[in-house]
Amino acid sequence: MARFVSFVLFLLLPVLAVAEPALEADLQSVVDCYLAENPMAPGVSTHVICPGLNLDHSFAAGIDNRGSDVPLTGAHTFRIASNTKTYVAAALLRLVEQDRLKLDDSLGQHLSAERRALLVGDGYDLEAITIAQVLSHTAGLAEHPADPRFAEMIYADPQREWTADEQVRLMVEWLDPVGPPGGRYLYSDTGYVLLGGIIEGLTGHPLGVAVHELLNYERLGLDATWWEYSEQVPVGAGPRAHQYIGEHDILDWNLSLDLFGGGGLVTDAPDLAVFMRLLLQGVVLRDDATLASMIGGGTAPYRLGLMSMELGGYVVFGHQGFWNTFAFHVPALDLTVSGCLLNHDAVNGKELAAALIERVAVEQATVAGNK
Repeated sequence: MARFVSFVLFLLLPVLAVAEPALEADLQSVVDCYLAENPMAPGVSTHVICPGLNLDHSFAAGIDNRGSDVPLTGAHTFRIASNTKTYVAAALLRLVEQDRLKLDDSLGQHLSAERRALLVGDGYDLEAITIAQVLSHTAGLAEHPADPRFAEMIYADPQREWTADEQVRLMVEWLDPVGPPGGRYLYSDTGYVLLGGIIEGLTGHPLGVAVHELLNYERLGLDATWWEYSEQVPVGAGPRAHQYIGEHDILDWNLSLDLFGGGGLVTDAPDLAVFMRLLLQGVVLRDDATLASMIGGGTAPYRLGLMSMELGGYVVFGHQGFWNTFAFHVPALDLTVSGCLLNHDAVNGKELAAALIERVAVEQATVAGNK
């Protein structure tokens, strides 16, 4: 299936030449250099979209697996971990657009009786916590991965089958609330596990299926995106790359450790860039006011399912994931960058994103100066 973004650009833009070869060569060099500086990662896959420079291209370097001779490409797929949260937030906002819940609804209003009892017993005031606060990590919720025992359990048994209820219980057993609702920003993976359960409850579908349907991957042209375990691998998806944490290859780890809303999606760099771009351009959500609430809600560093920061001298919106994945949109440059470094312990992916943004910004300035 042709990517939806290409169709949009075909309709809205005049037919243009391909991107300048020098620009593509420089961007490839940026990726090559980052891989050379991070030899613990077998490969790096990125995608860059900038219509003003006729750029919609993947840049990859290295191999798909330690010891392999298979070059990594933009078609390789990978787990995106917390980048999934943006998709979950957008799906929840689609439910808001359908009048099936409101952002100022209390969290307790939409939880199961078991989860309400667990959280109330740990001191959470569920009537004071809103859905918007959970989306923006300002609900005062702790998170189960913050306790080192969670990682210890994973390393001890990477094939362990986890459940969402078990992870919520671990947060309650191990940790206390981190603050009052509506207070400071403190990231909570468990908060998005709770949101995933709410989506399942309102739709009657497994989370991956519900997110797929609410966002309508087909309309967006996301032909290499799926929720691991609950969806079949799409026909359009490329081969899986191996991802690492230190020396550990996590390809065969049981993904239920990060499956229930805080993570769960697998995709490739082009699909990751297309989704973030279409989301920030108002294509994914149907109402401009909904997107405005997503971008404008929350706090300076984290909105409703979106990180906000400065990269390469520009304000960007997007997200990162534990497996060193990233997707950022730069409104001032009409630029979107995405990618994955195949090792959690390599340089933070936002540094690579910043370098790509800086090179594109220089090109835009040069083109503008020559007009």
